[in-house]
Amino acid sequence: AYTTWITGFSLLVLVYYVGASSFLLDPAKSSLNASDAIMLGLFSLAAGWGFYDVLCRSPLGKDSRVVGVVWFAFLLFAAWFLNSVFNARGAYLHVGAIMGTAMVGNVFFVIIPNQRKVVAALIAGREPDPALGKAAKQRSLHNNYMTLPVLFIMISHHYAMTYGAARPWLVLALVGLTGVAVRHVFNLRHRGAPTGQAMLVEGGEAGGHEAVE
Repeated sequence: AYTTWITGFSLLVLVYYVGASSFLLDPAKSSLNASDAIMLGLFSLAAGWGFYDVLCRSPLGKDSRVVGVVWFAFLLFAAWFLNSVFNARGAYLHVGAIMGTAMVGNVFFVIIPNQRKVVAALIAGREPDPALGKAAKQRSLHNNYMTLPVLFIMISHHYAMTYGAARPWLVLALVGLTGVAVRHVFNLRHRGAPTGQAMLVEGGEAGGHEAVE
């Protein structure tokens, strides 16, 4: 997870920030200069993680379906806004970077630390705090469902018919929802359940952690 984020962020900097005038800015959409555009891009990553983390820790975070709807709405707004100031390809990549940052943040700040605390408690002969496992399970489930949309965005610059559409943010939303649906089918098949069952079943956690590592 860490290597994926570091290499992806490095490419984002090399291609879209160093080459901002060619690959990020669109004079027809905004008058941003390269420095302001880069700061906006970096801010979007930090704001995305901050919003997502607060959402998960809030009372709304108790239901992953609610988290999914609110997080999707946030990403849809981010895609629309970034497309209004960046060129469409740059906007796509930043939405993917927001999601990827959330995924690696889940691993770094929640999943791995909680796992270490549980192991330490077991070694010491104490009963682990069940809240630690519950939180890690929730974040692992979210990572599981974000995997395919992020993978698409990573290669989206090869498919100009998506970011080149009249409303590229809407195309991205539809492709993202398709990825979530496909991931759900994979999860149901993994657990041997009928594909007509409700969304975000408990089996969704299976493979979630592995998907980001």
